[in-house]
Amino acid sequence: MIQLRKLHLIIGFVLVPFLFIQAVTGFAQVLGMFPSLAVRLHSWHVIFRYLGLVVATGLAFLAVSGCILYLTMRIQQAKRRAKAKATPAKPA
Repeated sequence: MIQLRKLHLIIGFVLVPFLFIQAVTGFAQVLGMFPSLAVRLHSWHVIFRYLGLVVATGLAFLAVSGCILYLTMRIQQAKRRAKAKATPAKPA
């Protein structure tokens, strides 16, 4: 599980600049600022043709691994609570 967390973290940090560019150019496109540049950058034609596919795959991985990590954490919490509830408190 630790390797999944590390991989989730690394892929997340690698995708941050690309997602930031996507968000900023999408915002500029909606506002009508720099129309041709924003459209070209937003659709990834300038940087690399298949980079959008790589970003989409990375986001899908982050979504799935995030769900797995979250559910694992919730299961562990439930087990700890059940164990604490089953164990009687020691009188002081």
